[in-house]
Amino acid sequence: MGLQSLDICNFRNIETASLAFSPGLNLISGENAAGKTSLLEAIYCLGRVRSFRTHVSAQPIRDGQPAFRLVGRVVSCAGRQIPIGIQRQRNDLEVHLDGKPIRRLSDLAGSFPVQVMSGDTSTILNGGPRYRRQTLDWALFHVEQAYREVWQRYTRVLRQRNAALRAHMPQKQVTTWDTELLDAALQIDAFRRSYFEMLEPHLQSELQQLLVGKELALRYQPGWPAAVSLPEALVQSLEKDLAQGFTQCGPHRADFTLLVNGQGVVSHCSRGQQKVVIVSFMLAQVQLQQQRSVPMGAFLLDDLTSELDSRHQERVLSALHDLHSQVFVSAIEAEAVATAGWQDAKKFHVEHGVVQEVV
Repeated sequence: MGLQSLDICNFRNIETASLAFSPGLNLISGENAAGKTSLLEAIYCLGRVRSFRTHVSAQPIRDGQPAFRLVGRVVSCAGRQIPIGIQRQRNDLEVHLDGKPIRRLSDLAGSFPVQVMSGDTSTILNGGPRYRRQTLDWALFHVEQAYREVWQRYTRVLRQRNAALRAHMPQKQVTTWDTELLDAALQIDAFRRSYFEMLEPHLQSELQQLLVGKELALRYQPGWPAAVSLPEALVQSLEKDLAQGFTQCGPHRADFTLLVNGQGVVSHCSRGQQKVVIVSFMLAQVQLQQQRSVPMGAFLLDDLTSELDSRHQERVLSALHDLHSQVFVSAIEAEAVATAGWQDAKKFHVEHGVVQEVV
């Protein structure tokens, strides 16, 4: 599975573009602020319906325009072309998949998996737990087919329980949601623990290739104290839940930490090493997807030459080549990116928001 083509209208500084991509390497060059990152952002938005650069959903709309529109055509494993359309207005969003509108954005999961490494990717390490939960949930949407339904059920019941807490309902009306909440919560926890167990060997393997002599480990925190079970934690936190108006314990409070040689990555590793750890984590996720027969999507590398040194660049591109991933790489100078081995590579140049294929 990969992105065959993309039509862009009024996205950032790109007024219009109609592009056809390689199923392998796509190299995007141009000066700073030309629109390279905007093109990657549009591709990311097609897969995740959000930006990796901002939390303001309407911000990518081109100045002076009412909306942006993206229309991509993704090729399925069976070779069928599947259109994905997104139109974002300032106060409205329309998403179509295969010609039909979708109501829940999670229904788009699996259609076009996309990963990005950019200057902001460090939020996986030093951002809040919410960023790491999003990373984890996105991965599980693709790896475990049953996860999405359980996650949706849990979030729905959690909203009901929290609404009862905020309305200061009697304790009995609050706890009436606990049975269903616990059932979904424990399934989510089991899925997450299993995912990390499967992911860790791939993490170790990737890190050994990129940072020799370092051992990478994951520490998972499920969202309640390790010394008690979740049913016990809900009982113990009920008084505090009632006082504060929301549920304190559960998978919605989960987090995980990446450790190198038993110590936190942020405190133990240099900035360059932190980037390598993040790349190892992402490559491990792609490897696991492939092992689980999950269709490959796209891997976006923004300003690769400034994010990683030449040795690590070559290793990352080599690993993605071996995984048969579709890759989009941006750089100021196209010649600075090692493209050896990518026989079907395409090159694009961006200048003042105008994207042209380099023949």
